[in-house]
Parts: sequence; C-alpha cells; structure tokens
Amino acid sequence: MNSGLPFPAMTRLLSLNNRVHDLENQLQRVTLPVEVVEGQTRSGSLGFSSIAEMQDEIDQGVRASLMTCWLGTDADLED
Repeated sequence: MNSGLPFPAMTRLLSLNNRVHDLENQLQRVTLPVEVVEGQTRSGSLGFSSIAEMQDEIDQGVRASLMTCWLGTDADLED
C-alpha cells in the first residue's frame, strides 16, 4: 500500500499551493484609498473588485488543492 500521493498529484498540489500563497501575498499588499466625508471615514470603491477577484482565485486554488488530494488518495485506495 502506498502511503503518499502519486507524483503528478504532488506536483499539481505544490503548484496550486504556490499560486494560492502568491495571491495571498498580493492581497496583503493591496492598499485602498480612504476618504473622509463629513467626519466619517469611508473606503473608496477603487480596488474592491480586484480584491474580490483575488479572493475568488484563492478559493478556487484551495478547492482545487482539496480535489487534487482527494483524487490522488482515491487512486491509492484502489491499489
């Protein structure tokens, strides 16, 4: 019985993990413009769509990683 993931699954998992890590780093560096209107601080709308897109890409990467692990271990169970 093989105790690890097959090499292609591990390669894919590493690639997905690196992509998600890069996106998280990009997300942490995003700065949002802040404006003060009548004494209240509001975030500007600029940048919110790019943040949402990055969060969607991170979520997709995490789901793909989980599927890669699941499919990789499923092949091991059949052996």
